[in-house]
Amino acid sequence: MYKVDGKTFNLCKHQSFIIYPNEITYYEADKEDPWTYIWIGFNGIKAETCLNYASINKENRVSKFDCEDILLECTNGILNASQLTYANDLRRESCLFLFLSSLIHEKHDNITNLEEDVHDYPYQVYVEHALEFIDHNYQTNIKVNDIANYIGISRSYLTSIFKKSINLSPQEYLVKYRFDRACSLLKNTTLPVITIASQVGYDDPLTFSKVFKNFHNVSPTAYRTQHELISYSNHKGD
Repeated sequence: MYKVDGKTFNLCKHQSFIIYPNEITYYEADKEDPWTYIWIGFNGIKAETCLNYASINKENRVSKFDCEDILLECTNGILNASQLTYANDLRRESCLFLFLSSLIHEKHDNITNLEEDVHDYPYQVYVEHALEFIDHNYQTNIKVNDIANYIGISRSYLTSIFKKSINLSPQEYLVKYRFDRACSLLKNTTLPVITIASQVGYDDPLTFSKVFKNFHNVSPTAYRTQHELISYSNHKGD
């Protein structure tokens, strides 16, 4: 059992309970079938936030978990890094974060609803990460689903926050981003169109040319020729 704040909890296997600093608590093992338990003590400015994400707080003193193996591994990692060295300080801290992360991850895995009210961060943070992912991966054949999966949100939510932030859908932004890069390569390099198509995520140069023409009303080759003429005209004027 576990007693705190005038309440008594009868605990069973794979349950956790929390003891806050300066709080009077009482707990004891069953006399017939005693428990085995592990515990970790920690503090810091992130402590309460981490626990809240794991749904462990004064309103929810007892919580169930299934990730026993990883929690044991983390605890043993802390115990095995007992010597006071800077390297061990970091090792113990990393094990603690992994311990808390495992509890949080399991809690969130049990949430099937991906609506906005259960996301961990403001929507702008997800947009920033999506833009960064596109910047680093537009050369490959990524899809909108790949972006959403990488960040950990639904495609519908990604679309909603993109339109809210930049007035474009993720697909529209991805196409625009690729063809902005393609235009730059057409204007500033002599790379063949087939190479440029590959460098902006199109394995099929015919598809690239078709989409480019829909986007800019001219073919990639015509676009390059137009800008060569503009460049020559400006140079001649100088």
